[in-house]
Amino acid sequence: MNTKSIFAAFTLGSLILASSANSKADEASAIAAVESYEGQVLGIAKDVEGVRILIPAKTFEGRILADADLAVLKNIPKVIELDLKNASIGDAGATHLSALKDLQRLHLEKTKITDAGLAHLKDLTGLVYLNLYGTEVTDAGLDHLKGLTSLKHLYLWQTKVSEEAAKSFQTAMEAAGNDALEINLGWEKELLSKARLTALKAQRAALEASEAEGTTEVTLVEDPDFKTHILPIFQERCVDCHGEDKQKEDLRLDSYEAVMKGSHHGAVVVAGDLIGSSLFQLITLPADDEDIMPPKGDPLTEIQVGLIRNWINQGAKPEAVVEVAQKEAPKEDKEGGVFAEFIQPILMERCADCHGEDKQKAKLRLDSLAATLKGAGDDAIVVPGKPDESTLYTRVVLPADHDDRMPPKGDPLTKAQTDLIKLWIASG
Repeated sequence: MNTKSIFAAFTLGSLILASSANSKADEASAIAAVESYEGQVLGIAKDVEGVRILIPAKTFEGRILADADLAVLKNIPKVIELDLKNASIGDAGATHLSALKDLQRLHLEKTKITDAGLAHLKDLTGLVYLNLYGTEVTDAGLDHLKGLTSLKHLYLWQTKVSEEAAKSFQTAMEAAGNDALEINLGWEKELLSKARLTALKAQRAALEASEAEGTTEVTLVEDPDFKTHILPIFQERCVDCHGEDKQKEDLRLDSYEAVMKGSHHGAVVVAGDLIGSSLFQLITLPADDEDIMPPKGDPLTEIQVGLIRNWINQGAKPEAVVEVAQKEAPKEDKEGGVFAEFIQPILMERCADCHGEDKQKAKLRLDSLAATLKGAGDDAIVVPGKPDESTLYTRVVLPADHDDRMPPKGDPLTKAQTDLIKLWIASG
């Protein structure tokens, strides 16, 4: 090798080392920036390459996350999941997401993104999960997502996307070879994928066959008891990997306390929230999905899935609540009956201390149907048929850190509780 060749090789090696050093410095600087926004850069799992990034809408000091703040993300390698929910970022912020080619899960719920912002996501072909809940996207915006052929979960609840457009988009994706896409349009309003429907039909056939043979012992109940209905499912199908002797992903499913504790990734069951409960999402994947749980053997039966679904929807309680029937209960009209059965218990438990017989903050009582409909002074808090114009609903669904969120103390109402209030108002 002559002198020129040696010098060229030395120079190239030096440039590579310098480039690597610069990349590491850029990565460290980007992570520091995310942490300055009070965000987190977390590992995915043991032996899994990549990171999850969670950035809050604002810091404790009140600094609001801005579109330009996202520019640093391109310097963090292999971002698998990005959570920006409730942030004030818009289409300008979305331009910085196009560089995240490894992204698989993206939370944009309740951000200011519009159809124009979705155009910047069109090359994220590895995206599996996209949550656009509560954004201003419309039917036209779905055209920008047609290239996302890996997409399996799309959340469009409380957007301006019509059901017809969502169905058309799902059909187009199926024609492109993606039969696993499921679209959520609202509470119990989900467009199931062709793959999921096929799996459910197979489960139904197996269930009917077992019923014909007289072998089915478990029945579906509306308010399951954890020990009676849920724990036996986990003991039969889950504890070999998530029990006392073995805890994959640091998760145990052999007791109520362990289930609610979750794993080192966080909660696997969120009371009243099927979307937020990863346990439910994983057991309802198509049978051939590599992420389905349990990973071996047959999927859970339709009844087993139904029991877990009802248990989570009913608040994931340790024990079912048994209501004692009252003798000679006063007869009410249809609306009063619904209010008394479903809404009043929520208001009495979480609101009546400040808005009841003894205390009426803002001149508001919530301990009876008449008082609730009367509102606060001359201001109605319930607009029949219009939950989004009813402050009774809009204030209980504000972010947990919002100054106007009700109730102001303690945990926010569960999703199941806020959905009941919304449905009651929407029904008129």
